[in-house]
Amino acid sequence: MDFDLIEREARLDGEAWLREFAEAEAPEARASAARRALSHFIEAACAKVGPDVLAAAWGESPAETDAKARLECLADRVELFAPPPAAVPQDRLSLASLATELRAIALGDKAQIVAPAPYHGLKNNNAIRLARHRLRALQWDAFLEANGNKPFERHNAVSSAYGQDWTTIKAWKAAVANALGEQELQVALEVASCRVRYPNRAFPYSTGEEALAALALDGQDFKNEMKRQFAVV
Repeated sequence: MDFDLIEREARLDGEAWLREFAEAEAPEARASAARRALSHFIEAACAKVGPDVLAAAWGESPAETDAKARLECLADRVELFAPPPAAVPQDRLSLASLATELRAIALGDKAQIVAPAPYHGLKNNNAIRLARHRLRALQWDAFLEANGNKPFERHNAVSSAYGQDWTTIKAWKAAVANALGEQELQVALEVASCRVRYPNRAFPYSTGEEALAALALDGQDFKNEMKRQFAVV
C-alpha cells in the first residue's frame, strides 16, 4: 500500500468534512460530518506512522480459543484509539469504559454494557456476521468489475477465495439485504465500484498481488465464520 498517498487523501477528506461540519445546521448532519472527519484523520494518523509502528502498537492476536487473552487483547486495542479522558464525557459508553468492561469479563464478570440485545430470530446465530462476509464477497465482484476484470475472471477469483460456486454467491444479495437492509447493500456496492478517487476506500491496494492476497484472507475469514454457526466464539 502507498501509505503516503493514503495519508494525504485521508487528511484532505478529513478537512473537507470539517468544512461540512462548520456549515451544517441540523444535529444529525453535524454529527455525521464530525464522525466522518474524525474517521479520516484517524486513518491519516495511522498512515503517517507507517506499518511498522502500527504493527507494534496493535500487537499479535492470541488464539481465539483463549478467552482471557482474547478479551485482554481487545481491551488493549480499544484503549489504543480511545480519546483522551478530558476530550469526551467519560460515561459508561466511553471507549475507556468498554476497555474496563472487557478486562472484567476476561476475569469472569458477566457482560453489562456489551450484553447482547434480544436474539434477531434469523436462521443462524451468527447471521449478521455471515451477512457482512457475504457482502464483502459481493463488494469484491463490484470492485473487480469496476477495474476492468472480465466476468469469468472475477467470478472465478471470488468463488475460489470463498469456496462457493458463483451461482451461490450471486444469490447472497437477497440474504444480505434481509439481514443488513437494502440501503447498506447498495451503498457498500457503490463504494466498492467507485473510480472517482484512488485508492478506493474499501479496497486500498496498490498492486494486483496485494488485492489477491486480501481477497484470499477475506475468503478464509468467511470460511472460519461458517464453522462458527453452531459454536460461536
